Amino acid sequence: MKFGITILLLALSHMSFGQDERFYRQLFDGSFKRQSDKDFVYKYEVASPEYMIDLNRDGVVDSFQTIKKDGVDFIRILDANGVNKFEASLEAKGKNSKIFKAHLVGISDKADALILHFYEGDTDEAVFEGSARLYVLTIQNKDLNKINMTKGPHFWHERESADEHYQKYWNRRFIVNTLDYDKDGTKEISVSFNKIHRILRYQGNGVWKLH
Repeated sequence: MKFGITILLLALSHMSFGQDERFYRQLFDGSFKRQSDKDFVYKYEVASPEYMIDLNRDGVVDSFQTIKKDGVDFIRILDANGVNKFEASLEAKGKNSKIFKAHLVGISDKADALILHFYEGDTDEAVFEGSARLYVLTIQNKDLNKINMTKGPHFWHERESADEHYQKYWNRRFIVNTLDYDKDGTKEISVSFNKIHRILRYQGNGVWKLH
C-alpha cells in the first residue's frame, strides 16, 4: 500500500512541476492572463435570500443577494424578473467576512448609489484584527445595465496590541454620511473619525474619486 501511495505522489509531483514550469514561462513571456470572476468556475455557491428594493426607481421592485462562492464574497443584482444584471466579488482579509448593511441613496438626478458596508473579516493567528470598508454600486440613469462598483475607504478597524505592556485593544469606528457638501447638486460620501476625513466625490459615468 505504501508503495502505491509513493508512486501516486511522485506522479502528482511531476504533474505539478510541469504546471509550474508552464505558469512561470507564461509570466515571463507575457502570455499569462488572470481569470476574471466571470471566467472562473466555482465549485460551491451559497446565496442569501433576495433583498427586495426598487434599485432603478421605476416603481417595480428589484433585488440584490450576497453570495459566497468557494468562500469568496460576491454581490449580485437582479431585476424585477429575476435576471442577473450585475455581479462582482469583494476582497476579504480574513474569516467571517460578509456584507452586513446596504442602503440606496440618490446621488444626483442621473445617478443612484447602493452603498455596501462590508466586513473584510478578521485574523487571530498572533493578535486579533478586523476591518470593514465601503463599496459603492453606482446605477447610472436608472439603468440596471449600467452599474459600476467602486472600492471605498475603511470605516471601521479594531485590533489587539502585540505588546502586552502597552495597549490591549482599540476600536476605531468612523461616521459615514452622504451629503452635498459643496452644494453642486451631487452628494458626496464622507467617512470621518475625529480629525480624519475621507470623502468620495462622484465624477460621473460611475466613477468616484477619493479625497
